Amino acid sequence: MQHHRFPKQSQKVSDRKRLNLDAYIKIEQERISRSRVLLHGIRFTLDKEILQRIKQAKQMGYRLDISRPLLTDLRYVSLIDSENRLQSGLAFCTYYCRGESEEALMRSVISLDGDIVNQIRSDCLERPNFCRELASAHYWLIEQLLTQLRLGALVRLNLLLSLLCWGLALLIVGAMVILALPDFLNNPWMFLVALVMVCLLEAGLQRLLRLFLPTIRRWVWRRLLLGLLSHKPRSKQITKRLLAWLVP
Repeated sequence: MQHHRFPKQSQKVSDRKRLNLDAYIKIEQERISRSRVLLHGIRFTLDKEILQRIKQAKQMGYRLDISRPLLTDLRYVSLIDSENRLQSGLAFCTYYCRGESEEALMRSVISLDGDIVNQIRSDCLERPNFCRELASAHYWLIEQLLTQLRLGALVRLNLLLSLLCWGLALLIVGAMVILALPDFLNNPWMFLVALVMVCLLEAGLQRLLRLFLPTIRRWVWRRLLLGLLSHKPRSKQITKRLLAWLVP
């Protein structure tokens, strides 16, 4: 097996307190038919230099920076398996480059119910310091990925709802201003009253929507899952884009 050489810029810790390792993270999958792809797991390919980069990032409190395309694919495979069903678990495997060869040294399988199975090659255990350093990088990468794979926040949905509240408040008060425009023109101070009304109405709508936010979130996730489980490629593609946009 040939040793892969990756671009140096991908190895550097960024000025934004993030470490980008996209070139070393790969979704291992195998196409077994035109409509089925078998997921083997998520692969980390590390070497001595990358271990040092990760060690430095951990010490300085940096986080893993994952590009949006890779994060979208990771979110998809973490939800849907090769049988087009909800995923039951994820496997993470760390390969180490030594010379011209790559060896699989560590593997962790995390099931949906929280069970974790760890595997380490026996010859790796014969070098305690190296094993400890590799395990530290392996588990840090898993923790960073799982943190960013969380799907409960729906940050942009909250933003959309906030914009909706402002829009409705402006629309309602704007209609009132238009209906009583002569009075507002005769008394410009009434525009200030209208502005206060917009703020108060927006706050009231925000509180009202918060009551229904859990229901809205469940409905959105239900629609997303139906799209991901769809047998139509275009429907899946659109849903994956929505997933990437809703949860940055």
